[in-house]
Amino acid sequence: MRGPIDRLSLQTKLLISFIVVIVLATTIGYLFINHSVKRAFSDFTVRSFTIQDQILLELIISYYRRTGSFDRVIEILKESPREVPVLLIDPDGKVVYSPDERYLGRHLSEEQLREGEPIILPNGDVWRFVPYRASPVRASLEEGFLKATRRALVLAGWAAAAAGIIISLFLLRHMTRPLRRLDRAAKRIAAGKLDERVEIKTSDEIGHLASSFNEMAESLERAEEAKRRMIADISHELRTPLTALRTAIDGLRDGLIEPGEKTYAALQNRVILLARLVADLHQLALADAGRLSIERRPTSLEGVIDGILETIGVQLEDSGISLDRSIEPGLPPVDVDRQRIEQVLLNLLANALRHTPEGGRIRISAEEDDQGQVSVCVCDTGPGIKPSDLPRIFERFYRADEARTSEGGAGLGLPIAKALIEAHGGRIWVENPDDGGACFHFTIPIANDGPPPG
Repeated sequence: MRGPIDRLSLQTKLLISFIVVIVLATTIGYLFINHSVKRAFSDFTVRSFTIQDQILLELIISYYRRTGSFDRVIEILKESPREVPVLLIDPDGKVVYSPDERYLGRHLSEEQLREGEPIILPNGDVWRFVPYRASPVRASLEEGFLKATRRALVLAGWAAAAAGIIISLFLLRHMTRPLRRLDRAAKRIAAGKLDERVEIKTSDEIGHLASSFNEMAESLERAEEAKRRMIADISHELRTPLTALRTAIDGLRDGLIEPGEKTYAALQNRVILLARLVADLHQLALADAGRLSIERRPTSLEGVIDGILETIGVQLEDSGISLDRSIEPGLPPVDVDRQRIEQVLLNLLANALRHTPEGGRIRISAEEDDQGQVSVCVCDTGPGIKPSDLPRIFERFYRADEARTSEGGAGLGLPIAKALIEAHGGRIWVENPDDGGACFHFTIPIANDGPPPG
């Protein structure tokens, strides 16, 4: 369940956070500065009056030395036209003089007495002068200064807080503007406008997010384009044999085509082609869903290759194509699904046969690499593949230049080979060798244990 805060925009949440931080910082700063100023001013006034007290103390001591008594001192203090901010304490700790009559006769605490200046008489009695901090002069001066200071601090605090909030609002609008652009772009993409992109102006986290968004949009656009192209290709691939079937059936029904073994064989070939196309599409769908069944066993790759070569031997002879076989001696067993790897090799060799001219050569090799895998290569001496077509050669229904795709195939053999190799944890790629033709490479893992089957 979403709370009230969850319904706020990111900009509002950040602004509230900034306001709270600014108010707290301003309040703490005000309290700290006010306390520091108050303490510093109090220390200053105490030092100021302490100087006056010291002068007064020296005069009183001098008077006592001349007269030997404090009696007249108290009268002088009381009759002084200017308030004398001191308390005179007798040896018993009692206040005998104070600018404020409420203190007369009171006894001060030990802590208060320690603040005073002692006067030790010849008879051993100790009198004390204690600063009177509550005097109207000092109080009015201190209070007036502190009020003015507090007023200035409050005004400065409000001004700083207001300026901070305004600056924060400006910065937040500037910082969240790319996010608003991303939001609008995401809504347009959700509406089907997959060519939408956002402009990247920064290299911070939001800039990286915008870059990732653009990459995602490009991937979606490519996926949508591939889906449309695949639907069109599937329709085209299905239309050709279906049209041929329909034409043949209509001809048989109308008596335009004589029924016979040749006619039925042609119809059967069309049905087989359709069945193979549907099976290939089903296999790719399983690979996409991660549901492709792979039954791994330690397998002799040399045995698999020799079995495949025996299967296509007649076709090689009929095509006038020579074969080079190069298998590393002592090749370790591989951890694969034998039938799946046979399908990969058949697809690659069928592709090589289709594009190798009469008198050409096909080479198949297998060797152990330094990554704990076996590397297999199938090369032909056909026209090769354009460099611009190499990155897309394993896409479904993709056909490279006409020289390599003028006949045969629905464009699913290589995508199926790629899906099967990747399901085994291997890698497949294609290169154009310097001497012409095309070379398809793939890797498959070596079995950890177990002897190769015979």
